[in-house]
Amino acid sequence: MHLFLKQQKLDYTIIVVNQHGNESFNRGALFNVGFIEAIKLYPFTCFIFHDVDLLPEDLRNIYKCDSHPKHMSVAVDKFNYKLLYPALFGGVTAFHTDDFIQANGYPNVYWGWGNEDDDMYFRVIKNLKKNITRYPIEITRYKMIRTHGHKSGKRNPHRDTILHSKYNYSLDVNVSLIEESYEQIRNRLNIVKKSKKNR
Repeated sequence: MHLFLKQQKLDYTIIVVNQHGNESFNRGALFNVGFIEAIKLYPFTCFIFHDVDLLPEDLRNIYKCDSHPKHMSVAVDKFNYKLLYPALFGGVTAFHTDDFIQANGYPNVYWGWGNEDDDMYFRVIKNLKKNITRYPIEITRYKMIRTHGHKSGKRNPHRDTILHSKYNYSLDVNVSLIEESYEQIRNRLNIVKKSKKNR
């Protein structure tokens, strides 16, 4: 990613957020924690939320924010470079800081794989009263990489019920920062879900 971003002549910071513990993966909470901790470091105006297993293929896919939240990973090789459905808003997305706050961040209730990105699509429509933007499919191509030992998260069996519920959106994250370390060019944040006894 560094070579790609340098070729775009961007001023950027990469923040890596890891989840620790035995809980199911919570992508939304990880993105929210990364956002909350990042704005403590610097007044960033643009955030690119990026799955770690996706690499952009075209330099014309500029890593910047537009006037509307942007879906950047429209065409992924695993899915034959096709948009699976119109409300898809996963993989790589771009938000201005104020838009992310107004949307109330990602949902924190999806433990396990699935639907947090669809939920975010509806937050943009409902809370921001904006549509998402996408560059043409020939520009927004990504390669999905898989490393040995990487396993996809288990599907959340309640993901559709949660998506269609009247869940009250909030940026409040029920996790705690357990470790923070700084390395050249990137930050790593490690979080763990709060237990009831620690609340």
